[in-house]
Amino acid sequence: MIARGQERVLRRRSAGVLVGAAAVLCALLVRPPAAAALGTVSVRGTITDESGAPVPAHAVRLLKARTILDLRSFRTRDQNAEELRATSDAHGFFEFQFPVDSGFRYYYLRFYDPNDFDVVKYRLPEDREISRRVRQGRPVLADVVLRFHPDWPQVKAMIDAYGPGSHCGQVLRALGLPGRRIPQGGGRELWEYPAAGVSYLVEGSKVLETRHALASAGLGTEAPPPSGTGPVPAERVEERP
Repeated sequence: MIARGQERVLRRRSAGVLVGAAAVLCALLVRPPAAAALGTVSVRGTITDESGAPVPAHAVRLLKARTILDLRSFRTRDQNAEELRATSDAHGFFEFQFPVDSGFRYYYLRFYDPNDFDVVKYRLPEDREISRRVRQGRPVLADVVLRFHPDWPQVKAMIDAYGPGSHCGQVLRALGLPGRRIPQGGGRELWEYPAAGVSYLVEGSKVLETRHALASAGLGTEAPPPSGTGPVPAERVEERP
């Protein structure tokens, strides 16, 4: 016969085994092995603007997502990782293939890179989820139309008036319409861009002075306006594991 003390020990050991087995099973359900592949899926499409013109050299990014369970705290967190990226050609066409990773359940396409997206000309495009077709191993066709920013017609008219190569033309192309245009007398204006933390004293099509938000009042640096496109909201996407 088994003594009562030994019986209690056996019960505790049995309960511990059951809890451990349940934790392992939960981990397998929530976090499947990332190394397994489920075949290859092809993605292709075109990027155009509202006028029907192709948009060349535009970023197309494949992102994947999953939920990870931390067995130590029994808390979950979402993970988003960039699998790969491509760019559209001169005709706005893009195409790529990728191996499906069983460790990630959700896949979607993102049609911008925050480092170079043209926020002055276009609205930020929405992501497109392709998870079902990826899990089915079916090809993905994604034709995207970039919508013009509501201010773009006015910005373009001002750029044409000042000249694309002028200082004011470059400022408008990089940052869009000023938040405020304050007359300074003598045909001069102060163009303020609060979001960028900068303002420009302009006369005609020239930038006379660049003032930064951290500079002392009335001081500035005589420098040409910035080139390129404005910023887009920051994003949190992990590097490919």
